[in-house]
Amino acid sequence: MMYKVLIVEDDENMRFLYTKMKEWEECGFRIAATAENGKEALEKIEKQSFDMVLTDIRMPDMDGIGLLKRIKEMEIPLVTVLVSSHDEFEYARQGILFGAFDFLVKPVRRQQLKEMLLRVKEVFQIDKERKGSVDFSDIVMEKLMFDKKDEFIRKVCTFCAENIEENVTMEQCAKEMGISKDYFGKLARAHFHVSFKEMMNQMKIEYAKKLMKEESLKAYEISQILGYASPDYFTKIFKQYTGKTPSQYRQNL
Repeated sequence: MMYKVLIVEDDENMRFLYTKMKEWEECGFRIAATAENGKEALEKIEKQSFDMVLTDIRMPDMDGIGLLKRIKEMEIPLVTVLVSSHDEFEYARQGILFGAFDFLVKPVRRQQLKEMLLRVKEVFQIDKERKGSVDFSDIVMEKLMFDKKDEFIRKVCTFCAENIEENVTMEQCAKEMGISKDYFGKLARAHFHVSFKEMMNQMKIEYAKKLMKEESLKAYEISQILGYASPDYFTKIFKQYTGKTPSQYRQNL
């Protein structure tokens, strides 16, 4: 699963440079949205779910320290990282008071970014049963009417939910379960009553619906996240399972 990042930066050139840094994807992160100041960031945080916020300190309307303060007051579970052009202890101290995970100095170097992301990822991986993954796994079992008491189904759904953006294969699931691919395929059909491919398509469509409700992503972006060959193929599969195209589905939200 790719961790979702909100970039808060009033400098348009800096926002562009962040999007071009390959270290995000290499470390398992993706920039899900950007904002020009703390006020706009809060509006997006209220509408979308993020795992991490990387924010500049000096910005109009609401600066980075103000943003961190509001995030802490609202008890939003986010990893926050401050960025500043000024290597000043006072900024770092204030950031720590409001729960900042790290403090980076501009210009942010690629190696500096990578090291920080790897530390953040390690924190995330301490708790593999992340709330979002668990919730999505439960949603899948409920909506697709999979037996929640079936231990095999629960383990497969949890693993696939945690890695839904990684285009999970049957080989990976079999390895996770500690059995052969062929045996896993037989068990999957026996427990889910459908093939592994169809089960994964069902899960992906449920996740696509979740993304449409929580994030302002276009169909081609969701198709890319879920590993479909093309947006047209994603639309075909989506309509096959929901009876509507992604745009028709979104209109009824």
